[in-house]
Amino acid sequence: MVDYSVWDHIEVSDDEDETHPNIDTASLFRWRHQARVERMEQFQKEKEELDKGCRECKRRLAECQKKMKELELAEPQSGRGELEKLQAEAQQLRNEEKSWENKLEELRKKEKNMPWNVDTLSKDGFSKSVFNVKPEEKEETEEQKEKKHKTFVERYEKQIKHFGMLRRWDDSQKYLSDNPHLVCEETANYLVIWCIDLEVEEKHALMEQVAHQTIVMQFILELAKSLKVDPRACFRQFFTKIK
Repeated sequence: MVDYSVWDHIEVSDDEDETHPNIDTASLFRWRHQARVERMEQFQKEKEELDKGCRECKRRLAECQKKMKELELAEPQSGRGELEKLQAEAQQLRNEEKSWENKLEELRKKEKNMPWNVDTLSKDGFSKSVFNVKPEEKEETEEQKEKKHKTFVERYEKQIKHFGMLRRWDDSQKYLSDNPHLVCEETANYLVIWCIDLEVEEKHALMEQVAHQTIVMQFILELAKSLKVDPRACFRQFFTKIK
């Protein structure tokens, strides 16, 4: 059984919902995107402040422990009062350190459960590639599309089927890295048709496996569309994030 829960927290695009005809759709999408970016910036700021507070607490604790050690060696008896004071301070700092770490852990859990979107998937940027810029696409006729699909399938059907049978993220990424020409609409379309054929044949388990790989390819294509780049330029980033 294929586990689809990995897709639960993915938010692909700002413009995937239908809106009322009287609403300025472009403005609404810009507002959504801006609101999302601001939430991400606020989250990052909170994370940095917690990191800073935790580091400062650790520094003060280390300094306090150093003073305690120096006092024990220099004045084991006469400095007893000062030592007790430092011990109390050290214990307070340990409690404070634990509190900072708990807050950081809560924030990490929150970050893990945050929906993925174009901004989070692409924030590290793409590696330099000849595929980074998506060329202008000319509108194709249905006849041209059909001919293009048929030619592609005749040439790469075996490779597409191999991709459809892969289960591990690493294997899928490596296979697409070795065969970047497969990252395209033709592959996604073939996989969809194959899923339908398998379901008709009542090969349900195999259909679910191929459906998983179909979703992988469709999401990469959607991500590329949102980023306005060639799909071959963003599939590695997709796998890095989803793993």
